[in-house]
Amino acid sequence: MASVRVTRELPHPVEKVWGLVGDFANTSWMPEGTECRVEGEGPGMIRHIGAGPGALAETLESIDEASRTVRYTIPGELPFPATDYHSTIVVREVAKEGAREDGSVSELEWSCRYEPKGDPDAAQVAMQGLYDTLIGWVADALDRSG
Repeated sequence: MASVRVTRELPHPVEKVWGLVGDFANTSWMPEGTECRVEGEGPGMIRHIGAGPGALAETLESIDEASRTVRYTIPGELPFPATDYHSTIVVREVAKEGAREDGSVSELEWSCRYEPKGDPDAAQVAMQGLYDTLIGWVADALDRSG
């Protein structure tokens, strides 16, 4: 199995970042107009993103409030060169000088394990780009909310 991990510091309190990404049913951080539908609650819930043949069905495997960790899988076909996809989102607090008034900075880590489909290097580049984009969407949503 291959893996990719992308981490970015965000100038927002950990509670705010976790409040956004720790709620698997909340897709407000995705770009406006993204079609999303949720089935169920808690582990086992499915988040459908998009419509038609390119839609993703992400299944929540676990959520741990104490460690601020979400784990999910995409069991079906993927629109990127990978199969057997398992993803983890972790939010951590980082103490940093020069941070916001309350001194908090959060670290958002998005990682996955997967089987490359085709060229392993191309799969890794695609996954890295995907996580850079997802974290960018989260950062933009947090910045808009103040």
